[in-house]
Amino acid sequence: MGADGSLRGRVALVTGGARRIGGAICRELAARGASVVVHYRRSEKEAIGMNRSLGQGVFSVRGDLSSAQGCEWVFREAAEWMGRVDILVNNASVFERDGEADAAELRAVNTDAPLALARMVAAQAGGGCVVHLLDCRIARADGGGFSQYAATKRELAESVARLAREWAPRTRVNGVAPGPVRVPEGVREAAGDLPLGRRPTEEDVARAVAFLCESDAITGQILYVDGGQHLAKG
Repeated sequence: MGADGSLRGRVALVTGGARRIGGAICRELAARGASVVVHYRRSEKEAIGMNRSLGQGVFSVRGDLSSAQGCEWVFREAAEWMGRVDILVNNASVFERDGEADAAELRAVNTDAPLALARMVAAQAGGGCVVHLLDCRIARADGGGFSQYAATKRELAESVARLAREWAPRTRVNGVAPGPVRVPEGVREAAGDLPLGRRPTEEDVARAVAFLCESDAITGQILYVDGGQHLAKG
């Protein structure tokens, strides 16, 4: 974990930041000097724990990102804390199997909310940096039982280069496409699906996000952090 202060003075909003990959991202950005806004919806206990563990320079905000009003509330609360949001990490998502998913909620949280929040960053004086958390499934023809979920992430991924061009030079837009850090129950993982022989860790994903936040010369890119899973034909 970096501790060089390379993000000192920047304010980062991480949606779904109280636990798992989101929590790892919050810890990594804080270690690099960023002031972090931890967004959560239901994980209040974890958000409180994050505030306590990271100490000063951390603020939490609760909000439902499935509506435009909820997105506006979360961004306004985050921006009012220190006057602006320099970095937006769109990590929050709904992950459900086909047949169990609410298509409207999937689209609202996984596609519409990240785009709405990104537009709010871009509309600020001076713009900012946006990193979308995608999924390595966007590179495959099938979603492996999660095709509806994958479609929402694919649509978000398709916006990366377009918005990077549209919002340059004031706002950078990139994506990180992780592979599963945990294999979902009932899903078999074939040996050929992991060219590097291991799945990514939450910390691997967090370091990739931090790299893109720090790299002012990079925009319009999607970085796969999946052990090479996107190379497998599907």
